[in-house]
Amino acid sequence: MFTVGGQRILVIDAQVHVWDASPHNQAIPDGEAYATDLLRRHRELDGAGLPPHDVERVSEHSLTRDVFEGGYVDRAVLQPVVLGDLFVLGFSPLEWHAEVAGWMPGRFVLSGELDPGGGQPGARGLGPRVRRFDLRGLTLCERRRPAGWQRLGDPWLRRTLARCGAAGADVVHIGVGPSTLPAPWRREDSGPTSPPGVARDRPPRVPGWAEPVRAGSALPARTRAAERVAPAGFDVAQFRELARALPDIRFVLGAGCLPGPRLCRLAELPNVYVLLTEILPWTDSLDFAHAFGQLLAAYGPERLLFGSGYPLVRPGRLVRELAGYRFPDELRHRYPRFDTAAKRAVLGGNAARLYRIGRSVPATAAAGA
Repeated sequence: MFTVGGQRILVIDAQVHVWDASPHNQAIPDGEAYATDLLRRHRELDGAGLPPHDVERVSEHSLTRDVFEGGYVDRAVLQPVVLGDLFVLGFSPLEWHAEVAGWMPGRFVLSGELDPGGGQPGARGLGPRVRRFDLRGLTLCERRRPAGWQRLGDPWLRRTLARCGAAGADVVHIGVGPSTLPAPWRREDSGPTSPPGVARDRPPRVPGWAEPVRAGSALPARTRAAERVAPAGFDVAQFRELARALPDIRFVLGAGCLPGPRLCRLAELPNVYVLLTEILPWTDSLDFAHAFGQLLAAYGPERLLFGSGYPLVRPGRLVRELAGYRFPDELRHRYPRFDTAAKRAVLGGNAARLYRIGRSVPATAAAGA
């Protein structure tokens, strides 16, 4: 929990990942390039940040240290990302999340994955998985490799989401996942986005075990250049139809999945929420003030969710900055007031309602002042 104005506030991180991007799991060359981009992105967002091995592979120890003890987080929603073509054993599949949740009871809410491009055969057995793992939501993501575009207009997808919602997974995440794109804004007091000594376009380093001689092969380790993962996108008209057809499903969109004005226009749909992960690292900038103020005006504090995207960013700093956030003086009368009640809703109250999370807090939860 975190204390704001003398009141203890429940903190729920609605975007946490448990992934393995370490060299033994990388499919050369694309998986290695993706892992390198993740490390660069982490350094952009979190300064000196974590040791590289903690970014490559999330462990129970790092979760406890960075999320629950140092991050003020009481509950975390685990978001899956499979990327089967980039990582031999998968990148962040549901089965790993279920194992971690078993190690740390009462700490996590699980979300399953559904590939809109996989067709109806790819959704078989999803209903039993919802009940088996007590899934509270589904994340729409490609299982093999992001193609850059998600089809949301297929009738089978609508039927599948309705069945899963009736089974308990009634929150659908779209455009929610780790981003390896360069940071969109610059902190006003820190100069260039990339820290000194970190090259933006540095080619990925080939690990020793992949060198042809060490691998015992005369064939080259690389037969083609690495292809970057395309950012996910979707047709807004298809999404509108989907959200209107399923009023009992709550749709959570990433704050960076659409341009700001288009994302704000979707606030007219009462079952649409926004996860703030992609803009939270920039609370000290005017860009954040405008983006956050527009979302606050469009959606109200009742439909905005806190998320860190850990391990790309450790949640502790984000919680402190959001809990203490005030709009700059020149914008204070332009956007709605972000008071203690609004902070309580955004930091945890809204997610508790969406994911049916009780108010009780594990005894080991940390408190901040």
